[in-house]
Amino acid sequence: MVILLGMKIIVQFSGGKDSLASLLWAINTYGKNNIIAVFCDTKWEHELTYQHIKEVIEKTGVEFVTLNGKYSFIELARKKLRFPSTKARFCTDFLKIRPFIDWLIEMNFDYTIIIQGIRANESKSRSKMTRECQYFKYYFTPYGKDKKGKDKYMNYRKKKIIELELLGKCDIERPFFDATANDVMTYIKDNGFKPNPLYYIGFNRVGCFPCIMCSKSEMDLLIKKQPEYLTRIEDAELELGATFFPPDYIPKHALMPFQTKKKGIMLLPSIQAVVRYLKRRNKKGEMFEKEYSNSCMSIYNICE
Repeated sequence: MVILLGMKIIVQFSGGKDSLASLLWAINTYGKNNIIAVFCDTKWEHELTYQHIKEVIEKTGVEFVTLNGKYSFIELARKKLRFPSTKARFCTDFLKIRPFIDWLIEMNFDYTIIIQGIRANESKSRSKMTRECQYFKYYFTPYGKDKKGKDKYMNYRKKKIIELELLGKCDIERPFFDATANDVMTYIKDNGFKPNPLYYIGFNRVGCFPCIMCSKSEMDLLIKKQPEYLTRIEDAELELGATFFPPDYIPKHALMPFQTKKKGIMLLPSIQAVVRYLKRRNKKGEMFEKEYSNSCMSIYNICE
């Protein structure tokens, strides 16, 4: 692949499997000296993820940039007076998209190819994406409709983006768009690397920890193997006067009284309620060994 003068290859690196495979692919395709790996730090990541990122960067030797947005995860939730949710994922916008756009504007590269670890079979919304497109596509192409049926466009710092003529200078490439998760894991292994250690414990999602979209099986893992992160959630809930989980996360009979800042005491799926419900649900049969084990519990084919 020919690298043009002034071209930058930027890999959005989160510490997850797809972004690691994409980073390795970019190195193999463009050469490590032409790569900038960019990590948007939400300040809500697992310590193993931070360590994994550090080790990958040291081993690959690529240029590395950490971006910190205007807010951390908790600061953003504090500002919004609530946690993000599956229907209001403002965390992605404020903690990842905006800091990255700010950085692109600041750097004002002549031309960039942005490598993303996005796969079509991850979700319905991602299946509608394409392997290649322009990064600022939704500044001039609608990405949806508002409540009144009008087209919605991205507009964050649009004036500055137009002024710097960045609209046509940033292309996206998603090298594993048509791949499966196991394809990704195989590629990582074949290139002499290991994925984030959280996958070996059994977690499926490692970006933000815990994620507001974590499944009950992942909560079971937290309860059994990462209980210190339950305290992180509980402290945040008490500070915000809001619960981390959506209203229907557990059955109504399992809800517990919770002191909210907006409506007083309500029956909600607080972290205490969720933990109590899951422990009771699993009481008849332990899901894990009684003693902590480092044996692989991954849902992916990554164990030796």
